[in-house]
Amino acid sequence: MAAGGLVWIGAALAAAGVGALRLAWGLPQRSVGWNTAGWALIAAGIVAGGAGAGAWGVAVTSLFAMGAALVALTVAAAGSPPGRATASNRRAGMLPQDGEPRAIGRRVATFLIVMVLAWIVATGLAVALRGLAAAAGLVEADANVLALFAAPLLWGVLACVLLMQSSRRAQLTTLALCCVPVIPALTMGVG
Repeated sequence: MAAGGLVWIGAALAAAGVGALRLAWGLPQRSVGWNTAGWALIAAGIVAGGAGAGAWGVAVTSLFAMGAALVALTVAAAGSPPGRATASNRRAGMLPQDGEPRAIGRRVATFLIVMVLAWIVATGLAVALRGLAAAAGLVEADANVLALFAAPLLWGVLACVLLMQSSRRAQLTTLALCCVPVIPALTMGVG
């Protein structure tokens, strides 16, 4: 079969997988069979796309899956009834409700933990990853690119995790645990 044909088959399988998932999630009860079928179709589509055109085929297949998901969610949103709850005048917790304290210190602490400390930890993890890659035999340029790619990615993931935690202790524990892989790399001078 031609490479282009495999990509089209992969795109169709991925779109069908999204359709199966939408059907499964619209049922009154959880359906393991439909969920499994949906995810299996998406996986088969990505494999077919990859077999047909490598990374480009996977990208095209993923675009078709995302397009199918966009259509399914748009149809579901258009048909859903409006909510009954009234919206708060609060915007994502930025402004206090009338009579609530402003808690500026707590907000500044959250900013410093998520933006500054998390960035320092993510940079340390990226440097440790660079050292590990260099020790594994990766050439210097590739190890540097890996670290430059990993730092903002790790920071974003770490920031999301920190913002989802409800206590300072949990946030600081997470940061401390993320520092554990950095310590051996820095003490051995890798990086």
